[in-house]
Amino acid sequence: MLDSAQDKRPSGWCLESTADGGRSLERIQIQNLPFRIGRLDELELPLSNQSVSKHHAEIHLANDALTLLDLGSTNGTFVNRRRIEGSIELQEGDILHFAEIEFRIGRSTNEAFSAEETDGGTLSLTRLELPQQFIGGTREMNELLDREMATVVFQPVVSLPKGEVLAYEVLGRGLHGDLPRNPTGLFRIAETIHREAELSRLFRKKSALQASKAEDELPLLFLNTHPNEIGEPELVKSLKEIREIVPKIGIALEIHEGALAEPKVIAELKEELNELEIRLALDDFGLGERFLQLAEVPPDYLKFDISLVKNLVDASSSKRRLLAMLMAAAREVGAQPIAEGIETEREAGVCTMMGFTLAQGYLYSKPVPLSELVELDADTIPRPATEVLPKPRRS
Repeated sequence: MLDSAQDKRPSGWCLESTADGGRSLERIQIQNLPFRIGRLDELELPLSNQSVSKHHAEIHLANDALTLLDLGSTNGTFVNRRRIEGSIELQEGDILHFAEIEFRIGRSTNEAFSAEETDGGTLSLTRLELPQQFIGGTREMNELLDREMATVVFQPVVSLPKGEVLAYEVLGRGLHGDLPRNPTGLFRIAETIHREAELSRLFRKKSALQASKAEDELPLLFLNTHPNEIGEPELVKSLKEIREIVPKIGIALEIHEGALAEPKVIAELKEELNELEIRLALDDFGLGERFLQLAEVPPDYLKFDISLVKNLVDASSSKRRLLAMLMAAAREVGAQPIAEGIETEREAGVCTMMGFTLAQGYLYSKPVPLSELVELDADTIPRPATEVLPKPRRS
């Protein structure tokens, strides 16, 4: 048993649990230490589930660290889905199970606790099966962000039809051995602990730091954003820091097409970008219903989604007409269209014939580290095969 004399009330520590079938999050403040968990009503966290022991576990604070102690429970206490024997130190993001009931350790300021949070009383929680609703890896994600365990890779944006490298899109990658490397998996985990904007800022910071180390001056760099960053002051602050790192390199900031739903916010962002000499690019264009909003805040670049380019070789005439209409809209507002997802020379040929002058995709290169960019010169970029352009099939 731990020495409870060392316990004191920790500031901001809480247990998080899913509610409403996983659609919402409930927070229970950890207070009145030792914080006792079990089936009895008089405990700090009573759990009305027969799989939980009467006195199941306790949380202590000793030497500035939260410690979880199993009290010899029948069905076990688990940390990150591993059953513990005795006590174990806890970290923010750890996933806890008391028998079949799942929680996650979180930390927040007192102001962040809502009226829905409880300071006692019996919780009615749904019976859950291991593994539960929380995504694993949240503890490791905190480590990745705090220790900046990330890098970036570069994918060329080329001219059509010459195939000259005119720009690079810079894409983030994780370096934590217990987390996925790809950004999709990383953002999925980061979103569960509300640190997705930090992950996005980290990738941009790494982009600037690596670009500053390039022996030769790099062309325009396309840097990505997360939708939750749009309209937040931290976004502009991070861009100012990037400009200090790479004051002379051209930058285009990519935002998702859905951001056009808030034209006032985008207009304010564009003013900030103009002051920083950063261009605006709209990503995944053609997926949503923001066609008419283009005129309100015209971007510098429109990156046509891969779904519009894929299978374009055998596309119907109606699909090609739709694409031609979207490209006309792009040019009408002064934006340069970019074809994404080009994988074959025939696709490049079709895009060239339809009027695209910029393209990106695996045909030209997969994303590569900075050290390999020297190999991506004009002599290694495939030329579009315009002479094999097929006739469109009838719709």
